[in-house]
Amino acid sequence: MNNRYTQDKAASAEVLRLILQKAAGHQASFTPPTYAVWYEFLTGINPPLSEAMNNLLNGNEQITSEIAQKLFDRHISESNPEAQKAFRLNIQRVFGNLAQIAETAGGETGRFSAGLQKYGEKLTSMPDTPMLQNLVSEIMQDTQTMRSSVDMLQEKLHESKSEIDKLQQELENARSEALIDPLTSIFNRRGFELQIKKLAVNEDLQDKKIVFMMLDIDFFKKINDTYGHLFGDKVIRAIAEVLKAKVKGQDSVARLGGEEFAVLLPDTTLQGAYAVAEHIRQGIEKGKIRRLDKQESVEGITISIGIAECDAHGDWTDAMGKADEALYASKNQGRNRTTLYSVKL
Repeated sequence: MNNRYTQDKAASAEVLRLILQKAAGHQASFTPPTYAVWYEFLTGINPPLSEAMNNLLNGNEQITSEIAQKLFDRHISESNPEAQKAFRLNIQRVFGNLAQIAETAGGETGRFSAGLQKYGEKLTSMPDTPMLQNLVSEIMQDTQTMRSSVDMLQEKLHESKSEIDKLQQELENARSEALIDPLTSIFNRRGFELQIKKLAVNEDLQDKKIVFMMLDIDFFKKINDTYGHLFGDKVIRAIAEVLKAKVKGQDSVARLGGEEFAVLLPDTTLQGAYAVAEHIRQGIEKGKIRRLDKQESVEGITISIGIAECDAHGDWTDAMGKADEALYASKNQGRNRTTLYSVKL
């Protein structure tokens, strides 16, 4: 599982200052779980926790040690290695139960088979009707017992299947988390490359183009130096939200690292991609982002964009490199602009 805490020393010191400021008015003791709750809330790296905290704070709820512990147990501790260990133990328990059920059913089947053989032997020596009726009654009783055993087996198998399905979903969630950037909840580089590989084997995209869009936040170091690293993280999350809102269908958005993003646009023309890029760029330029520690909003944040295309089954690494070249052409030409790749760059 990828590291959730990517803040450097300066950013983490800023988080500490904010925690002391925000948590001072609440009753919870400064225990490790309480600190973790405030840390993940203020950095925005845990959206479900942030939603729960905002609901409490908007309702003027006091964050007590008990509430902090519950938030930690529900939204943070499940991400720990202990959750993986619990998952393995649950799987082992399910399969152990299945084995026991199958063994029980096997024993019932063996007894039923032996009983049938015994009844067959009796039939050869029972000419009168009353004895035959009694024997049939015994067979029916044993058959009913066997039927109950089979019904129980089916019920237990159904319950076990449901539990395995649930555990399988938990495993899929864990796998998905490894492909997601924890700060923005969009694909990381690994997830982005996986999306490209899926498109490369998509027969519906045969003889069609894929467009790569590379984006970079202008003067991001200056933003961090001026407003702090936490605000820089908020800028990154805000831009990720804009990108998610502007794409659709098979399009994919990723944070490749730092302040750099990528967008994958299958079955899209360069002209269409350019229009999307300009819409994104202008929307970000006009936006305002509110600071965490002060009642003020910052505007005028801009991005530079580079665009290149390739065949759906072509060399996507080369296309990404060309889009990166176009991005740096945008930077060199003054930033806050979109550039299409050309061999003249």
